Amino acid sequence: MKKLVLLVGVLISLNSCALLFNGTKQSVNISANPVGTKIYVDGELAGSDNVRVKLRRKEDHTINAKKDGFQTANVNVESNVQAGWIVFDALFNWCAFLTDAPTGAWKSFDKSNYIIELLPEANK
Repeated sequence: MKKLVLLVGVLISLNSCALLFNGTKQSVNISANPVGTKIYVDGELAGSDNVRVKLRRKEDHTINAKKDGFQTANVNVESNVQAGWIVFDALFNWCAFLTDAPTGAWKSFDKSNYIIELLPEANK
């Protein structure tokens, strides 16, 4: 009985390693030029020029940079599965599949820094 309790305790302590170490959000830095460019993330204003946002790893996101007299720039931020977390969970803690997969803790963004340069609108 003591061994069973110890085994359950170890499994619980290892549960959802990706969630504990990776989390459900990732910080992303966005810089835009020229000065005064407004930065939108998923349609909501995040700020101007330089912003740092925490994006949910579970889903993809869209960044839009806008300024009068310049073309709007659109950047897609795609989340990708980190295979290492899946392998770790499969080998050492299958219970983590119940938390890591649905929360997006297995995922990450390829880049954490985005620099967006707006182009002037063509003369009409």
